[in-house]
Amino acid sequence: MKKPLNKQKLHEFVQRRKINAIGLLVITLLSAIITVICAFQRFSRTDVLAGVTLLLVVLCFIQELKLRRSFRTIRAFKGFRKKKKDA
Repeated sequence: MKKPLNKQKLHEFVQRRKINAIGLLVITLLSAIITVICAFQRFSRTDVLAGVTLLLVVLCFIQELKLRRSFRTIRAFKGFRKKKKDA
């Protein structure tokens, strides 16, 4: 017996994933802008800011890959299925 698909909950789930991705993108862009500004002003710890920005960019790519597979939330079944015995 299948569970009925609740379209409202699915829509809310996808919206949450998109909002999280957009928030991460905004944080990454702000970090990149701050890094560039600090580089022009010869800030002494610009290398740390550049490292953080690079890690945020990598995290954005990982999030993008996860968003493409957002509908694959159920883990694949790797066990053996029980066969019905003929009576």
